[in-house]
Amino acid sequence: MQTPHPDQSLLERKKTSTPNEFAAYVRSQGKVYFWPAGGFWVVSEYDIAKRALRDPNLSCDRSSFFISRMPNLDLSLIPDFFGVVQKMMIMSDAGDHQKRRGVAQRAFSEEVIQEYGQVAQRTIDKLLAAMEIGSPTEFAAEVAKKLPSLVLADLFSIAEADRPDFFRWSLNMTQFFGGASQYRNEDGIEVNASAKGIVSYLQNLVRERRQNPSDDFLTMMIEENKKFGLEDDALVAQAVMMLVAGQVTTTDQINNNLFTLLSHPDVVADLRANPQLIPTAIEEFNRWDPGVTFLFRVASRPTPLGDVTVPAGAVVFISNHAIHRDPLVFANPNELDIRRNPNPHFAYGHGAHYCLGAPLARLQMTALFGGMLNRFPALALSATRPAQRDHYSLAFSGFRELSLVP
Repeated sequence: MQTPHPDQSLLERKKTSTPNEFAAYVRSQGKVYFWPAGGFWVVSEYDIAKRALRDPNLSCDRSSFFISRMPNLDLSLIPDFFGVVQKMMIMSDAGDHQKRRGVAQRAFSEEVIQEYGQVAQRTIDKLLAAMEIGSPTEFAAEVAKKLPSLVLADLFSIAEADRPDFFRWSLNMTQFFGGASQYRNEDGIEVNASAKGIVSYLQNLVRERRQNPSDDFLTMMIEENKKFGLEDDALVAQAVMMLVAGQVTTTDQINNNLFTLLSHPDVVADLRANPQLIPTAIEEFNRWDPGVTFLFRVASRPTPLGDVTVPAGAVVFISNHAIHRDPLVFANPNELDIRRNPNPHFAYGHGAHYCLGAPLARLQMTALFGGMLNRFPALALSATRPAQRDHYSLAFSGFRELSLVP
């Protein structure tokens, strides 16, 4: 096993590597090892990661880790932000997690998502109609960033007039939570105002939906909550999580997947000839370059991971790029194979915390990629404006710019 240089940042390594190169580097250090510069443990083997994500001793309550990354921020400035985040299902374990997840499970079931397919399709058609054949398009800003936000706003019936504020609040919270902040006091003031704004908005919306039920996601959550009895602040926290987290992760994965597709002209030709392969291809793109690059947990007690026992309080980072190249699970893992099936990647997580929004993300990407390949016969990356990656934190990666010529 190589000894990592104590000053070498994994984030910097990720910024300068292809997905295969980054995966190879992480795997070269060992199956489970401590990274001194980050102060956390890294898991790079699939089976160890799978067991870790099901281990009750590895908690999703990562408050201590987030706080440790904010040494220059007065935490008293962000009570509303922490108040909503700490009630989210992604920060809870066991019974609390089951209740919080339960109120949203039906709204994000594949059956319900398919019923909402026409909503997503109308949004996609509008976005693609604005792309002119032969005219450069900044895909990251004009399509990938807009699509998840518009679809979620439609499904939660956010009024058109309220959407600019809603999108701004969501973006501020996402960037802060995802590590794209410098965590200065002014950043804290801004994100706390966003948390306060979106929570107040949704509290009012919950009251309105109780009086006038609709066929939207929030009404479904209110109905499901009759089984679980969450207080309104916890119910609102789950809605905030879906609306905030569902935007950035889907945007990143759309960008990553399109870049992967257009970087492989043979795959573009294959999918044009065999459009029925698009859903399988998307799963392979998710494996190849996951938008969620690391999943992480905090050990509540000493916990065995492979041949290592991590101490209580240890932060454990699971590298999706690395485990997706495990040759014991994925044949020819360094090759892009759009016919790979099954494809047990962890781009949407694993175990009890598997992403509720995965069916919605898949629906959007399948419809979007199918529509683009059908509409634009010469679709390609711009030759004059190179794509710019955006590795804005260790846990997330996407693109800042992704220019196309439809």
